[in-house]
Amino acid sequence: MPEPQDEQHAFHSCILDEDVIGYSNDTQPLHEDVVKIVAILEGAGIPCCFIEEYALIYYGSGRKQNDRVLCVPDDQHKKAIDLFNACSTILKPFRPSPMGGVGNLLRTYPRFKVVGQSDFWVIVTASFANIPCEPANIVKSIGGLPYPKLSVYAQSLLDTQNGTDLEELIDGMDLSQEWGEENLDLDGSIDVEWTRRRKDAVQAFGGNPIFLGLSTAPKQRRAVWQASVLRKGARMGLKKPAAVYATRWRRHGSQDPTSIQRNLI
Repeated sequence: MPEPQDEQHAFHSCILDEDVIGYSNDTQPLHEDVVKIVAILEGAGIPCCFIEEYALIYYGSGRKQNDRVLCVPDDQHKKAIDLFNACSTILKPFRPSPMGGVGNLLRTYPRFKVVGQSDFWVIVTASFANIPCEPANIVKSIGGLPYPKLSVYAQSLLDTQNGTDLEELIDGMDLSQEWGEENLDLDGSIDVEWTRRRKDAVQAFGGNPIFLGLSTAPKQRRAVWQASVLRKGARMGLKKPAAVYATRWRRHGSQDPTSIQRNLI
């Protein structure tokens, strides 16, 4: 029989940490709570938009919710942090999330927890996501929350070699090669300079950039886009028959996910 585990050496998953799910007496946020927090920045004239998980969910991905990562212009990042710090009855500075592996630069940005709620926010710079965070590039959901326009977000994921999220976005919106030709800049190569800056930042943070899987080779945008679109069928797996599903997240003829009223989106 196996020896009983020493309690101190038992496996522990950070998914259940209070740093991830909040405290036992926390409540779930309501949509109006999220809108009020965004209004803190918008009311001060700071453009902002959700990226990462919440942007992918808005665009139809099946990604699980995590911290709300809010992108603001670089030159207004400090002002945004100061505004959140000033709202001490609503938001409290909080330690970084234990989620994420090597190169998780979100840990270098200020993180906040909503008082009394299991809701965490991180405010990052536009350059972190390689997104021009300005009103012309932002769209509001039916619920009034800001997201990068589809073409802006797709271009960002393409140029930053974020293949996993790019494929999530393609599958969520059932994007085609033709859509990319019409809405994206597919000429030339990915943003190699952004990649170099990301690697330098990870190294400065104490991580090893070799584990990021980011290449400074000038990959051609069009080739990356086409390969990501062509793999839609392979990503569906055996449980999603092609006769029913257009992608792993979309049935044939299903409604545009951005046109559906959804809680917290």
